[in-house]
Amino acid sequence: MKKVIAVLLSLLLVCGCFAAAAGAADPENKVPADATRPEDAHVSFGEDGKLTILQVADIQDNAVLSTLVKRSLRLVIEKTKPDLIVLTGDNIGGYSCKTKVLATAAIRQYMDIFEKYGIPVAQVFGNHDDQDTKLTKEMQFEVYEEYKCFIGCVGVTAEKTVGDNTMKNVGTYNIPIYESKDSDKVAFNIWMFDSGTYNPDDEYGGYGYVLPEQMDWYVEKSNELKVANGGELVPSIAFQHIVPPQIKDALLETDENDEEAVGFAGSYYKLPEEVDRETNWLSEAPCPPNTDFEPGYLQVDTMLEQGDVLGVFFGHDHINAYCVDYQGIDLVSSPGQTYASYNDDHRGYRTVTLDINDLTTYETATYTNLELFEEDPIASFLQKFVSLWDRISNFFEDLFSKFSL
Repeated sequence: MKKVIAVLLSLLLVCGCFAAAAGAADPENKVPADATRPEDAHVSFGEDGKLTILQVADIQDNAVLSTLVKRSLRLVIEKTKPDLIVLTGDNIGGYSCKTKVLATAAIRQYMDIFEKYGIPVAQVFGNHDDQDTKLTKEMQFEVYEEYKCFIGCVGVTAEKTVGDNTMKNVGTYNIPIYESKDSDKVAFNIWMFDSGTYNPDDEYGGYGYVLPEQMDWYVEKSNELKVANGGELVPSIAFQHIVPPQIKDALLETDENDEEAVGFAGSYYKLPEEVDRETNWLSEAPCPPNTDFEPGYLQVDTMLEQGDVLGVFFGHDHINAYCVDYQGIDLVSSPGQTYASYNDDHRGYRTVTLDINDLTTYETATYTNLELFEEDPIASFLQKFVSLWDRISNFFEDLFSKFSL
């Protein structure tokens, strides 16, 4: 079970969010939804042959974004100078932004920052974005589409209904990466998958997942790109929110006495021995869907069969960051950024850098807020206070857990 620390918003902040909602992108600067298509954005490799993607996972804040998140977003953008920013779900906490006004304000908090930098932004949803809020996924896309920097689209939708329960996956699409700003040749591709919310089938329960209809589209689109590329597969990576269930096969099984062990599904796991512990960490049990018990789960197996995906990047588990191999596809967890839900000193970001001279691989790095704030005295002080509070909260939560057994 994930740990969730209850968050109390002050009246001042709640009132402030109405002003944030009113501070929308200037209506005069709105661009039509059809102009935000990923193809029209023409994201391309730079003159140096490189392209850097900044992954932002699990902001999951309230209607008024934490000052520390705002500072770290600016710092990481200025430090890494990304060519593309990808939000991988739980971008807002819908459960704390239940009205349309509050949820809209929450989105605007970070999109206003991205708009000022003018860097292309794409996003997928997590399990909390539309949880308990009246701002549906489709409505949230309308808010994103008001920003010139936003290049995502509603794309493919898929539904799974069991009885009275429905999981609707909205916003699955691809972002072609062109050889250069003057070229129409697609050299690389990015898949953006909505991995759903919660499985509507009570028999299996657990988190959502990428549905078969989405994978049917993936195969069709991958083959279309292949034909346009002279019969050669276009190499790609994928972004989504929820961890694929194959993570338990990619990790190393161990026993509960191992100091590195994390437990889930009745077993204990740790990072494979060859994984560098300095740049990778497994601080909590991954929380994938329970679809390994359910027929029809196609995502990673289909990608392996298709042969174009180098890695699947996700968030969801706030205090994990690792890159592990699963039969030739990297499963890559990225740290969360939230200050409104559980986390620890691992708050941060991931970059993915591609080099057009060798698209069979990529470089990746993580940047923690602790590192980013070293040159920001105010943020550094606030971060130390938050870190102390995290430790105190974790201590009492662990203590309570022991006495409640």
